[in-house]
Amino acid sequence: MIIAIIVIAVLCLLFAAYVIALKPRPEPKTSVEPLKVDYAHRGLYGRDEAVENTMSAFHAAERAGYGIELDVRLSSDGEIIVFHDDTLERMTGRTERIDELTASELSWIDLQGTYERIPLLEDVLSMIDEKVPLCIELKGKDEELCEKLCTMMDQYDRYYSVESFNPYLLNWYRKNRPRIVRGQLTMNAFRDAKKCAGFFGKLAITTMVLNFLSKPDYISYDLRHAKSLPVQICRKLYHAMTFVWTVEDMKTYEEMKADGNLVIFQKILPPVVEKSRKK
Repeated sequence: MIIAIIVIAVLCLLFAAYVIALKPRPEPKTSVEPLKVDYAHRGLYGRDEAVENTMSAFHAAERAGYGIELDVRLSSDGEIIVFHDDTLERMTGRTERIDELTASELSWIDLQGTYERIPLLEDVLSMIDEKVPLCIELKGKDEELCEKLCTMMDQYDRYYSVESFNPYLLNWYRKNRPRIVRGQLTMNAFRDAKKCAGFFGKLAITTMVLNFLSKPDYISYDLRHAKSLPVQICRKLYHAMTFVWTVEDMKTYEEMKADGNLVIFQKILPPVVEKSRKK
């Protein structure tokens, strides 16, 4: 009996420690109001031959009045490019890794048999209106990306947040650029081995146990895992701002909005809520 009581007490303490570790950034938060819009996933693509994460998709989202979610990573020569995958295979049929090619080499590669090209982030920032909010997903694990992204974004006066599955990249922002809004991406990584390598990486993504390092302003979670315990703790106990991805039909969109989420969507055209974006 005594052993059972001790075991239960230890388990309760461990669970309490876990709940505390999940807590997002405490008040006062950096202002997130200008970022509270719905975001077109990798731009508004799949229409008029626009391809994901290209200028055509970003211009389409801009014209429609949505925020833009996009992915950034480094080329072999250290340029910030906008591309989702580690390799070129899905988008081009080629097998090279993105970090094996220079930005110049990447700029000549056709995407999905179209005339679309892989853009530099600098091109996106220069050509998309500064009032359009950006949700920038950090790819990889190199803090050099964080440093270069901050240097580049310092040249622009615009609303944006950064998000990542990697809590260590968000921890870099917490320590070095605490005023920048940051979001912790989460999903059941044990069901998708492509999202990360190794047991502990999957555990960190699935449980968000390293929130005590990243102290995110918001949680961005996979629609398929909306009922997961860590997501529910962040939402119900800590009242964290939440994004849900990737919503592909209006019925689900309306359900997610009614439940208090901001939405990252594709394949649909949700209603646009006009918000003041004056600086």
